[in-house]
Amino acid sequence: MAANGVSSGARVVGEDEARAEAERLLADPRLHISERYRAFLRYIIDARFEGRSDTIKAYSIAVDVFNRPASFDPSSDPIVRIEATRLRETLQKYYGQIADEPGARLDIPRGRYVPVFVERDYPPFPEDEDEFQDVDGASDEPTQTASPPDGRKRRYAILGGTTLAAVTLVGSLAYLAAGPTHLDTQKPFVALSMNASPQDKAGGEAVMEDLAVSLARFGTVRLKSGASGSRVPRDAVEQSLYDIDLRYAEDENSVSLWWQVSEAASGEAVWTDEERRGVAGESRDEAMRDLVFAVSRRLARPAGIINSMELRRNLPVSTTGNVCVLRGEFAVEQRDAVGLKAARSCLVATIAADPTDSDAMATLARVYVWTGRATGDDSYFGRGLELANRAATLSPSSPRAALAQLGVQYQLGQNEISIAAGRRGVALNPENADLLAKLSMVVFLTGHWDDGVHLARQAVEIAGQPIRDASFVLILDEYRQRRYAEAVFLARQVVAPDAPTTVLKLAAIARIGDRPVTEQEIAAARLQHPDLERTVAAMFSGARYDSNLRDALRAGISEAGLKMPELASNHAM
Repeated sequence: MAANGVSSGARVVGEDEARAEAERLLADPRLHISERYRAFLRYIIDARFEGRSDTIKAYSIAVDVFNRPASFDPSSDPIVRIEATRLRETLQKYYGQIADEPGARLDIPRGRYVPVFVERDYPPFPEDEDEFQDVDGASDEPTQTASPPDGRKRRYAILGGTTLAAVTLVGSLAYLAAGPTHLDTQKPFVALSMNASPQDKAGGEAVMEDLAVSLARFGTVRLKSGASGSRVPRDAVEQSLYDIDLRYAEDENSVSLWWQVSEAASGEAVWTDEERRGVAGESRDEAMRDLVFAVSRRLARPAGIINSMELRRNLPVSTTGNVCVLRGEFAVEQRDAVGLKAARSCLVATIAADPTDSDAMATLARVYVWTGRATGDDSYFGRGLELANRAATLSPSSPRAALAQLGVQYQLGQNEISIAAGRRGVALNPENADLLAKLSMVVFLTGHWDDGVHLARQAVEIAGQPIRDASFVLILDEYRQRRYAEAVFLARQVVAPDAPTTVLKLAAIARIGDRPVTEQEIAAARLQHPDLERTVAAMFSGARYDSNLRDALRAGISEAGLKMPELASNHAM
């Protein structure tokens, strides 16, 4: 990568075209971003064109855009990195929607915040490897230390839990002592209100009752009864309240639900949308159920609208409780080493303050799995299993506990127990498409092909859109059956594919046998995912493929010209 942050071969546009694109982008109503992100974008654009690119740093952005104090420390508060990641994702989706229009594109290369302008058909800039730090300073390079035999490995993992428990207690005390402005957060309240015409009133009441149940099952929000009011901090506890206004309507062909989310404290509407389901081919009750599942998932899943709003609150990095859990989940899904390290500290402190917080236990279990895989220290798996089981004991119906057990037990090779935990969680939370997609991957990778594919399709149907893990299963199944063109087609339908999906697509293209296309695709993939070999290593060490599928994958990856390291690094489940 050149010093100016532009990859070799990038088609950078001229200054006049860059300025025109900046003005067009900021004025385009199709770019749906908040004023906060618009200020971020305008700040870096203005600095770029005013010749102040060297001043575009995390510190200056935090102070000038996000109103952080002069004492701001980028190493302890990841606000700029987190918001930059979200802005990049928004821009990527936006440009994907206008891909057919000619012109330039604004990119924010990862690892830096200076915007660059390239021709619109050029692939997005890759991650900069300096943006993320290793968990606990451990190297992400594959460890050269041989792993102990399976029997010793499991015993070592379980015994390691005792040592980690002591470290956890000491770490939590130090964390709490270091935070003079320590703040605890609780799950946000939501207040539902329904409107419907007289002829639709009965259906509206039924939908509202089912929606309340569905929201509660996600376990990420709390339902408020009675009139809503402003958020009122109590002692050192932060509590948010969101009003959800609903309007139900039905006719002989469909049922629909309009909804709007507002912050109760300010009255500001933060999201408005509508879902509709046709009744042709299914009963009205089934259509209403699908409608409820779709809306509740969009509102209350960990990455849903309400919890995304919670993550965007300007709270100190030392904050514990619900926001800490959300930050940990976000870091796990994004495989963000810096975020995971910060999450470990606040999750440990959260559990120390409330030993019955099953959400924090389940999330910390997943963080420990990632840490164990990144560092090669199997003792983290034993501690993760202990936490996952405690979380499930405290909250047997919790989808977070089920997800933690699913992941930790699979990591330890306890496949049937892992699948049983996942199925139990799905049975108790049928609208949780993300949990179902995770289960589909474990089921498929353990050789239950048809069942895994069926679960993946179910997850997509419930969500009403592709889900990363479910898409991976569907692509992998086409590859397994040597339908490589179909696998490539499905992979290209994934919006913003992650590195494992990209590797799978490259393997399928290579098996088709078109070498020029393969080389072109690999070159493009390396721009977006510079360390593909590390991804390959992680894919094979973190999953226990059926032997025939493993051999088929190895063959395609080898034909694509990618190396096949034997040890894993950091692919989180």
